[in-house]
Amino acid sequence: MDNQKKLSKIVLGIALPLALQSLLGYMVNLLDTVMIGRMGTGELSAVSQANQIFFIVSMAIPGIADGANVLISQAWGNHDTERIHKVLAYAYRTAVGFIIILTAIVALFPETVMSIYTNDPLVIELGARYLRIVVWSYMLYALSGMTTGVLRSVRIVKIAMYSSLVSLVLKSAMNWLLIGGKLGFPALGIEGAALATLIARTGEFLLVMVFVYWKEDKLQIRLKKMRKLEGGLGRLYFRTSIPVICNEVFWAFGVSAQAIVLGRMGTDVVAANSICSAITQLTAVLFHGISSAACVIVGNAIGSGEREQLDELKKYFQKYTAVFGTIAGSLVLLAIPLVPFLYHIDGITLTYCRQLMLITAIITPFQAVQSTNMMGVLRGGGDVHFQMLNDMIFLWGVTVPLGFLTGMYLQAPIMVVGICLKCDQVIKVFTSEWRLRTGKWVHDMTGN
Repeated sequence: MDNQKKLSKIVLGIALPLALQSLLGYMVNLLDTVMIGRMGTGELSAVSQANQIFFIVSMAIPGIADGANVLISQAWGNHDTERIHKVLAYAYRTAVGFIIILTAIVALFPETVMSIYTNDPLVIELGARYLRIVVWSYMLYALSGMTTGVLRSVRIVKIAMYSSLVSLVLKSAMNWLLIGGKLGFPALGIEGAALATLIARTGEFLLVMVFVYWKEDKLQIRLKKMRKLEGGLGRLYFRTSIPVICNEVFWAFGVSAQAIVLGRMGTDVVAANSICSAITQLTAVLFHGISSAACVIVGNAIGSGEREQLDELKKYFQKYTAVFGTIAGSLVLLAIPLVPFLYHIDGITLTYCRQLMLITAIITPFQAVQSTNMMGVLRGGGDVHFQMLNDMIFLWGVTVPLGFLTGMYLQAPIMVVGICLKCDQVIKVFTSEWRLRTGKWVHDMTGN
């Protein structure tokens, strides 16, 4: 009982700030959909599709950080800070290189990028206007997101929450001032929403940098400590992180492929899915924090040589994730009647939104458990190759092909398409549990 209480205290100390960070981040998305949705379905669809690019960024950067964290959390358990700085040298270079390439593509070809997701000329034109401004926020997000991500591996989590709070406050204020034109500011519409995002990311970045240079004392992230590269560790880093990065990036591409399917089904479907996603993401914070805590704690346990605790940790995280996943699904159901009061939608868009939310509510408990198994326990144990293969096989081998088949070729009802696009969440509960029971998922990467 004492061990359970001690573990719960540690988990709460990690999971609660991370859950609040996610909640604040998703509230920014919800705020955007509410305020932009009042401008019209076309604007809402344009921003939703344009933000598919940022979605890729928001998966890739945590993926790069998590790839490093597999090594960092174990090195921290082994009290090896020199090794940590060498890992960070590779991680930051990878993140910056990725963002430079992506920013160049989006800045030079915004209309081409938008045409991937929709064939509606109005949505393409509006989305391109939005992208031309918001693209410059990607590097700011990458640097702040990388930093808060790697700090998580040594249980420094509150700065992520505070930076998200700053982002929410700035985004709310700037949206109000710039979208509709308040207090003498020009009414910039969709470009005002993009500029508000850029300002919010700037504030977030500055807060994180101030914290790192004047407050943080565990990792002591400094450029001068990340100049040296070590070939042997570099090979281990890329062997460990590439599956994690590929997992996140190709999963993001998979979600973008799903957005392409929905985009070809019409603007009403895109708007409905945007609203559904914004609401359901808010409820998902209940279990995302537990998943992140599982990765850190399992990695620390392996690094400190306490393997006998792993089975107990696995059961603990699964039990609480199942509970919070069920609560999250129930909240999605309860939110369905509130949609007409939050958004200016009716008719077929409202019908589609209700159907997608019903599917999501049913799937959410499964999503919660597989997320903790895969991104928490297995990733913390360094079993990144299995995690990547498991995700890729069922996303690209099942859900994406079924989505294109039912949505674009058979023109099936949205309920059928929605089920096809979510079915991998159920399958991965069983495949991840099978892997955990084999005992082959524990990989000590401390070099001992």
